[in-house]
Order: sequence, then C-alpha cells, then structure tokens
Amino acid sequence: MADEKYDQDFFLTLAAKGKEAWNKWRRANEGVPVTFAGIDFSDAPKDQIDFSGFEFGDYADFSQCKWRGVDLFRAGATDIFKPGRACFPGASFGDRAKFEGTTLNDFASFTGASFGDRANFTGTAFGQYASFTGGVVFGAQASFEFAAFDGAARFDAADFDAGVSFRGATFGEGASFQDVVIGSVSSFDGTAFGDWTFFDAAILNGAVTFNGKSIMQWTGLFQLVTRGFGPDARRTLKKMHEQSWRNNGSAPDRFLSISFPNTQFGGDTNFSGRSFGHHANFTDARFYRPPDFDAVTNASRIDFTGARISLVSRGKLPWDSEAIVRLRAFRKVAEETKNHDLERDLYIEERKAERGVYLRQRWDALKKGGWKNWPRNAGRLAIHGFWIFVMGLYWALADYGRNFLVPALWLGLSVPFFYWRYSAVLAPLLHEAGPANSNKYNHAVWMLAFGNAVPFVGPLTIDAEIKHFLFCPGFGHCLPLPPAGFQCWVVFQNVVSIILVFFIGLALRNYFKIK
Repeated sequence: MADEKYDQDFFLTLAAKGKEAWNKWRRANEGVPVTFAGIDFSDAPKDQIDFSGFEFGDYADFSQCKWRGVDLFRAGATDIFKPGRACFPGASFGDRAKFEGTTLNDFASFTGASFGDRANFTGTAFGQYASFTGGVVFGAQASFEFAAFDGAARFDAADFDAGVSFRGATFGEGASFQDVVIGSVSSFDGTAFGDWTFFDAAILNGAVTFNGKSIMQWTGLFQLVTRGFGPDARRTLKKMHEQSWRNNGSAPDRFLSISFPNTQFGGDTNFSGRSFGHHANFTDARFYRPPDFDAVTNASRIDFTGARISLVSRGKLPWDSEAIVRLRAFRKVAEETKNHDLERDLYIEERKAERGVYLRQRWDALKKGGWKNWPRNAGRLAIHGFWIFVMGLYWALADYGRNFLVPALWLGLSVPFFYWRYSAVLAPLLHEAGPANSNKYNHAVWMLAFGNAVPFVGPLTIDAEIKHFLFCPGFGHCLPLPPAGFQCWVVFQNVVSIILVFFIGLALRNYFKIK
C-alpha cells in the first residue's frame, strides 16, 4: 500500500464498497487525510454512496460538494439511505472536518455522528429536515457561520463540547435545539430564525450572544467570512439567505416565535438589538448571570413567567458593578413585560450584588487603610457583616418575602420547639402534679405553646385557671408565679410568632400585589 495513490478516485472507489471496506482501510491508514472536495454526489453512480458509520479521521474534506437531496415522500425513516441523500448517521470525524460551502439539500442526516475540534460547516446550504440529532457530539469551536437551513432543522440533544458559532446563519420554520448542551462560548449573532424556533431545556454553559444585526452589518460580515468562496458560490448562498428571509418574514435583527422554556443560561447572555416580532417564551428559564436586553424592541411580547436569576449558583458571586447595572436594565425589561415576580426577584438579586460589592470594598479598605484607620474600617465592615447576617435570616425565614409557606412552616415547627422548652422549665412542677395529672399537665403545656404561636389573640385563650394549674399543680393555696426563665421563653415565642406572621402577610401581599 506504500505506492497507493490516495486521490479522489481512490476514495470514491473505496467508499462505494461500503462501510466495512472503508473502515478496515481507515484503521490501517490512520494518518491519511481524506478528501472529496468539490465532488458532485448528485450524479450517478456517486449518488449511491452511503456514508453511514464511516470513520473519516482528521481533516476529512467535503467542501464544495453537492448532494441533490430527497423529497419528503421518498425519504422514509429518518436515517434510511436513499440515492442522492447526504447520509452520515453514526459517522466519526476527527479534527477539522470540512463541509465549507457544501450543498446538502433536503434530509441531510448526521444523526449520531461525532466530530472532533473545529468542524467547519461555514456557508453550507442545507435543505429541509437537516438532522444533527441522536446525541451528535462536537469538539471545540464548531462553525455553522452563515449556513442556510430550510425548515425543521434539528439539533436536539446535540453536545457542543467547547463552543459553537451560528453567526449569520439562517433557519426556516421549526428549527429545534431542544436539550442541546453547549459547553463554552456560543454565538447566534445575526442569526435569522423562522417561526417556531425551540431551545427548550437547552443548557448554555458559557457566554452566549443573540445580538441582532442590521442587513448592512450582516452583509459586511458575510463578505468577510465567505471571502474564500467563488463569486458565483457567494452570490448563490446570499440569495438563499435573502429568499428565506422573504419567505419566512425573518431577518438577522428579529425573532419571530421563539421558545426558551427551562433553558439554563450559564454565562453572560446578550440579546441586544433584537426585535421580538412574535411571542418569546422564557418561562422557567434560569439565568446565572444577568442577561443583556439592551435596545430590544417589543419586549412586552416576552413571557418571563417563572424565570429566575440565581447569581450565586456555581460559585459565581456577582461582586462587580457591571452585574448591578445589568440587573437594573433587566428589571426595566421585566417591568415592561408586566412580570412583577421577576421584577421583584431582580431587585432582590440587585441588592445581594450590592452587598457583595460593599463587602469587597469594606474588606479592601480594612486591608489597605493602615492602623490609623483600622477602627473605623473594622467598624464599617462589622456593621455591614451584621446586615448581611440579618438579610440571611430574612432569606432563611421568609425567602425574602416571596413564599408564605416558608414562614408558615417555621411557625408550625416553632410549636413543638417551645413545648420542649416550656416542658424543661416546668419539669419540677410536673412532678408536683403527680402521675394522675401528668397527661393533663402535658396537655396544658401544649395549649400554652399553641396559644403563644398566634400573636395577640392566642394568649387570650390561656385563662387564669390553666395558669393556676400550670404554676400551682399541687393541693392547697398557692400564688401562681411562673418559674425563673419561663417568662423569657414566652416573650421570645411571641416575638418569633409576630415576625413569622408578619412574613406570612408580607408574602401574601407580594403575591396578590396589594399596594
């Protein structure tokens, strides 16, 4: 095999023999790069080649290739090969697989395929029903920049290990990225989406940008990225994008119906410059950094119901002024969408971020201020630390006034706690009551704990006879004075109960927006 000529004729002949023959050769010749660049697979007999399960290794080159695709009625099952179909289910690519400028047409399938780093689909022309489902895996820096997809492109559950760029790409109706996982930075800047685009339950771990681009900006980037294409190829690709925009009413600066329910945004997220033409669903989305919706239009069409900001998760404390500014800007968007729950949550996160910034400032001042200013700086740090402690209690007892069930639960748990404390204080008197009255005595202690759990009204249910029985359980005349420490626990329970009942009312007020 040392004198074998590895040209396109060789690779075409070998590929026509099928997967077993190809993979046997591939494993014996791992270092040989494979090229099919410029091949027209729409012509017979090349249209009979099925690449399912092929192992290609590094630098596989399918740039400027062409498939004619198959129509909807002849395609059959998702991954069944038909003549003329670009069929790569289960194929394995090493680093730098190249499909740049390739025309794949309808029903191109990469279901279950795997790619190494820098897979390149820049300027690729997909038809309808392009499939990257079935657990497709990409290495670092995959590129679909300025690729053109027709309807129903699917990337469901695809795994982009270390980032991907769809900058300037165009999608028709029904594009789906449900359950997709992107491990690092991703870009959808200037990407045009048709109606009914889905990112449901996607996990976008790194920074992700969906910035809108004007047609002029998009064209400038297009010329830059496709500068290696021939004039005719560039012109044809540009017409595909423009035709899709006209047919679907899409553009690089707008969203139509788009869906992000239960999506996790792990890094900085940017939607600047987008116009929301139709409904945008962000219900139950989770943001780990404050998103940027600067200069968006029609923000009232965004549904943020159940969306949450959780800036302290994953070890990322937002102790920077930029996070505070972006939280305030996002709060304005929430106000425009009339989502009062999200608006309240953003205010809470804004104050938490402010406390983090102040804590860092106080700590830096203590370290750098010298001994002369140490008492003043230490005092300021201690006061701020106490305030953080108080707000921590507020979170623990009432979830910052967002949930009435939390203080209600604490109120319920306080009853057995104070029964335990009252029983400990009154234990000597229980012995005086004798075995015959022990059950009645315990019942009276429970009444005491329950009564004091209801501020103001509850203590009135504990009449003088019950108090006399508690403090004078024996026979004969006795002045009903409580033992030492008893009154302290009563006052403490009343204060705790008042605070918790107040938190319950505050949460209900916030829920029903009683102004």
